[in-house]
Amino acid sequence: MKNGLVWEKSVDQAHLDLRFDVLREGLPRGSEHYPGIDEDPRTTFLCAYKEDVLVGCATLQVDEREGCKFRIRGMAVRPNHRNEGIGSSIVKGLQDFARSQGSGIWCNARIKAVPMYERCGFVIISDLFEIEGIGLHHDMQWKLSD
Repeated sequence: MKNGLVWEKSVDQAHLDLRFDVLREGLPRGSEHYPGIDEDPRTTFLCAYKEDVLVGCATLQVDEREGCKFRIRGMAVRPNHRNEGIGSSIVKGLQDFARSQGSGIWCNARIKAVPMYERCGFVIISDLFEIEGIGLHHDMQWKLSD
């Protein structure tokens, strides 16, 4: 039985369904898939399970910029499991991995996720911007020196 955080090398249908349900409201099916990223062998996925049920997920892709080798994509937690620390535990797991690689992480964070990322040590490094069809975001990053 899967319970807790689990590293996975690929996305399955449950993972894609969670991304779609949480992150792609009003968008067409298929928009939850990241072509070229999901299939990249350097991409890894950190998933949170409760009694074999996927309750949270994140994609860690290689997308380098100054001080950061990695980018978080597709971070999602089931609505009925929010405010349980699942998102923070996923982000901290990603940070532990990045730290082991001598790297920071960056992401485009939705407005409602900014406080969680800030609690994990990320800082806002951009003005507010909109990703069409998805909503308002800030570019955020966490570096080893931060």
